[in-house]
Amino acid sequence: MLFNFLLFYREEIDFRLSACHLHHNIRPLTADEDEEFVRNLCSQEKIELDVRKVDVPALAQERKLSLEAAGRVARHEFFRDLITKYSPGTEGSCRIALAHHADDAVETFLLNLGRGSGSRGVSTMRISDDYIIRPLLEMREEQLREIALAENIAWREDETNLSDEFLRNRIRHHLLPLWTDLLNYDVTPVLLRYINSAREDEDYLSDLAENAAKSALLPDGSLSTVFLADQEPAIQKRILRIYLEKHYRNELSTDQAEISSAHLSALSSSINNAVHGDKKQRLHYLPQSVVAEVSESRVLLLNNEQL
Repeated sequence: MLFNFLLFYREEIDFRLSACHLHHNIRPLTADEDEEFVRNLCSQEKIELDVRKVDVPALAQERKLSLEAAGRVARHEFFRDLITKYSPGTEGSCRIALAHHADDAVETFLLNLGRGSGSRGVSTMRISDDYIIRPLLEMREEQLREIALAENIAWREDETNLSDEFLRNRIRHHLLPLWTDLLNYDVTPVLLRYINSAREDEDYLSDLAENAAKSALLPDGSLSTVFLADQEPAIQKRILRIYLEKHYRNELSTDQAEISSAHLSALSSSINNAVHGDKKQRLHYLPQSVVAEVSESRVLLLNNEQL
């Protein structure tokens, strides 16, 4: 559906359109068929196609991630490489368009809520987010299927979407229908309104934290615990998240930091104790072998080999 939307939109506003497909190797036979479907579609419309094959199960084992998380890592690494490839020859901006819709946003909200990711996590899926755009995000899946049927648009269902092996699918197939059945109304529009409200609050607080983070940064690249201890908890934790995500992106070349509100709460408690309490130094073990050393003066990020 996204492919056809972009073809139609290109008639209104001229832009260069190309497609990409990631073969996850989770179910090789049907994945091969998915790739062939995409190749035929692009061939019919004379659209350039980039294909990458990644052994996601092996990646999950190597990095100690779930299949879902490993797939997300593989996709975003692919997207970053495509932006690097196409940006130099692009007049204006270069974007990756994803086919997420409103029901995806609700599922992501519930996933992040269950992970304890806080208000930022519940509002994480946006129409425009850096080089990612989601043109269909405000439409329900049912609407998209109705349009596809009415316009005789062919689509192919990813076989992994049908399996309850994945948590997202269990939320889609069981939790949301049961919730709707128990309350006797569709819960998705209610949750979408909450997500939009949380996004507005989060944007405001994040802007405050971005400015404060500059003052918290010390010359050696660590964070001042003295400065952090004087901040309101909502701002303090956001400064920590900004700092950690920048470290993961720059030092580990990944956007998938998987930092939860539990990590941030533990760090916050140690910072307040280091400055106003027992003054003890503490170590916090974070995802992907990153260690945060919290002392009376600073928060310093290390890896296990540096301890």
